[in-house]
Amino acid sequence: MSAVTASVLAGALWLGCLYPGRWWWALAGGAMLAVAARAGRSRARRRRHGLLALAAVSLALVGSGLAGGREALAGGGLLPQLADRGGTVAIEGTLVSEPRASAHGAWAVIRVRRVGDQRTRERALLRAGEHEGLPEFGERLVFRASARPLEPGGFGAYARRLYAWVELNPASEITVTGPAPTFVRWTNVARERTRLAAARHLDPDAAALLSGLVTGDTRGLPEAREDQLDAAGLSHLIAVSGSNVALFLAGVWGLARLAGVGIRQRRWIGLAALCWFALLVRAEPSVLRASVMAALVLLAGMLGRRLEPLHTLAIAAVMLLLVDPAIAGQLGFGLSVLAAAGVLVVAPWLAGRLPGPRPLRLLLAATIGAQLGVAPLLVRLEGTVPIGAFPANLIAGPAASVASIIGAVAALAAQAWVPAGGTLAALAGPPLGMILWAGQRFANGPGLGPRDLVLPLTVALALAVLTRGRAPRLAVAAVVGVVALGVAPSLRPYRGVSELTFTALDVGQGDALLIEAPPGARMLVDGGPEPGLALRHLRQRGIRRLDAVALTHPHADHSGGLPAVLAAMPVGVLLVGPAPLDRLADVAPSALATYQTASARRVPFAVVAAGQHFALGSARVEVLSPPRDTSLGDEPNDNSLVLRISDANGNILLAGDAEIAAQMRLLQRPERLRAQVMKVPHHGGDTNAEGFFEAVGARVAVISVGSGNDYGHPARPVLAALRPMAVYRTDTDGTVSVALTTGGPRVAGDHRAPGMPAATPSDATREAAAPLPPTERTSLRRRRRVADLGFSNQQAALASS
Repeated sequence: MSAVTASVLAGALWLGCLYPGRWWWALAGGAMLAVAARAGRSRARRRRHGLLALAAVSLALVGSGLAGGREALAGGGLLPQLADRGGTVAIEGTLVSEPRASAHGAWAVIRVRRVGDQRTRERALLRAGEHEGLPEFGERLVFRASARPLEPGGFGAYARRLYAWVELNPASEITVTGPAPTFVRWTNVARERTRLAAARHLDPDAAALLSGLVTGDTRGLPEAREDQLDAAGLSHLIAVSGSNVALFLAGVWGLARLAGVGIRQRRWIGLAALCWFALLVRAEPSVLRASVMAALVLLAGMLGRRLEPLHTLAIAAVMLLLVDPAIAGQLGFGLSVLAAAGVLVVAPWLAGRLPGPRPLRLLLAATIGAQLGVAPLLVRLEGTVPIGAFPANLIAGPAASVASIIGAVAALAAQAWVPAGGTLAALAGPPLGMILWAGQRFANGPGLGPRDLVLPLTVALALAVLTRGRAPRLAVAAVVGVVALGVAPSLRPYRGVSELTFTALDVGQGDALLIEAPPGARMLVDGGPEPGLALRHLRQRGIRRLDAVALTHPHADHSGGLPAVLAAMPVGVLLVGPAPLDRLADVAPSALATYQTASARRVPFAVVAAGQHFALGSARVEVLSPPRDTSLGDEPNDNSLVLRISDANGNILLAGDAEIAAQMRLLQRPERLRAQVMKVPHHGGDTNAEGFFEAVGARVAVISVGSGNDYGHPARPVLAALRPMAVYRTDTDGTVSVALTTGGPRVAGDHRAPGMPAATPSDATREAAAPLPPTERTSLRRRRRVADLGFSNQQAALASS
């Protein structure tokens, strides 16, 4: 079997695993595969393409059946039954993942062995309020807990790919009933000593990055820094990757050789070392891929055979998918396999055609190959490929290799004496600093989407074919020129809008609202629940700086994405309400992180309250609520900022999560509520004062709400009350933009990321929207020069009003 055939079959199995089906599909696919294999031995070569297609379809069915069968087993156990009936029960299990901090509390995956008095073998997500409250990896636990099902989207989808279909919330203290196995404790000790050594002389970010490079332990790296490195195309450097496996195996092999161990014994030692290293880094998908490839090479050497690298990659992918079909949907697996394929296919061809010294040619070729390999997946998930990823990798890639070698030596020394390891780890400071600098420098660059590349690449391919063999230099020049012309528009900065525009970003169950005013002013109101999601939306729209960010109130569905925004791009000022956080109930950790990130980035704060106003470009922003005297109590929703943005063409009302008490106060002066466009309060919840919607009198109402949310938003009575208006919802329409024009509001709902379905309002929405001007699509890539408005003047206005 050729490497190309193996790659096609591996891709078919991968595709099948991404779309779970009936469990018996795996049996049908296996039978078809047996038929194809039998026919392949007896048929003529001219029929091989048909047999390859049959084998690919068979493997796709096998993958779909295996994935569906595993999902059926995970979703039909005792824990989903507990979630359905409610109540608490005694849980016994073992922690099988490292505890991780999040905006909603620390979490880890637990393998449950007993639910009450019934034995089982299931996985679940374990939540705890404090990171220190969770035990160590591998320890056996017992506690009482309630269960709730995890949603199929967002973080719930990620947890389901780990076969955790329910979330356990402890109702009693978690008790450790048994230690981790000895070989697991060794890895726990090694990780802890490495982390302590790195933290002795390095700053926190560099220390966390070094621990991640060596052992995969990135718990100390802030989410904002992770997102920054991800946006610069350096996500593979955040934790252990395939290159670290190669370095580790080379070190073990070299030590064994120095000790006089024979080649066959060295191979067995290498296999054992790979298993231990995979456990040390907690079986990250990229490490599993690289470890299986290395193990195949070692086993082939024992048998006196030699495997082609691309062939080895395909076999490794097939083995991992057969053992764990859910790995197909993990981003680390996809990026690792595609990057490796890009390096193996593109780099050898390119390295022989580039000028310059051989080491530089190999580095350039490998970097280009890896970026080309992962580009399709990045475009599918993020909508764009960051242009800065190439220079960022050229800088950070060699630095990461140097830091990894130093870190490995420091980690080895730390196992004997932590101070010695800390001294050695300090030598990794400069290369780690280069990685962090590259992430910060290239995180906010422009990106390329499918529309930017389809035309130039098509023309480039045509030119290459037409001139091939006759004028190769002319063909290369033409290709470079056409691609440059296609990319050039994306390099021009975003200048803004010609009309006051309100955009409700599709961030799920939460608010992330973008206000743009001519000539180029931008304000983000809230950041949605998910870290990094609002930031990705802004980058896809070409926005690299914000004049203001407003946090309406400190709930996680409004503050979750703001730390990443504040950390990643320049922000003129952070606007917050007058109520101190310690007076409000249910303050989210992400709200505290928003304040901390703003302080660390030296973003000025401005406390605003009812009666204040300031300019945003050509628009005027009025603060209608809450009052400065904080007389609305300690409920965060009622203390939510309510803003009205106005220009010559009309008004936009952003009602935050204001509920009845706040709305009754606003209704004392109903004339101030009048607006053509309204962001419906509290995601469409039935928490509105009588007459509030009538007082606003909007023509367009936008509900920022998540699909399939647990709260029943938007409520039916609210939709009925909004019936005279044109109603748009982010759960059905995606990201929705409304521009105030001289002819009234103009709505555009086609702002989903490339590859996602376009927004299509419901029939009722279309009927209600009939009086509006025809819907127009606003380009995602209007490029103009960014105007620096100097927000210091607006800060002075805030202080004096």
